[in-house]
Amino acid sequence: MMKLDLTKEQYRELLRAVYLADMVKHSMKETKDHSKSFIDAEQKLYSNYQTFECDDLIEQHDGVFMPSLTMESEESVHLRNYENAILEDQIAAVLARNDLEKEIKSGNVSEDNAIETLIELEEKYHQLIQGKGLSALTVK
Repeated sequence: MMKLDLTKEQYRELLRAVYLADMVKHSMKETKDHSKSFIDAEQKLYSNYQTFECDDLIEQHDGVFMPSLTMESEESVHLRNYENAILEDQIAAVLARNDLEKEIKSGNVSEDNAIETLIELEEKYHQLIQGKGLSALTVK
């Protein structure tokens, strides 16, 4: 077992980081798919909230520790900023991979040149999105 000595501020930052990690790791999964070891570690961390005077960030309901509405509200801003920051990259990468698969299947690109072609396609889509914005994309 490991012991950590944290200041109140460090504990608050760790609470926020674990909350964000939980949102990323488990946000699209059914409850049954959640990692038990992660939940156990999270509960152990959250259980110390009163010692570190973090009643504004953690609440206890029926023996379960959970983020307060305050923490969810404050941290949702960081999640939205992250999602917005990576959205263009994700779209460019998916479109490039789709194009690459078509090019490989048609024989226009060999697997030896696939990585170079993928990088070129991603750059093409990045430039398109940056130049015209997401409104330039259409779904077929």
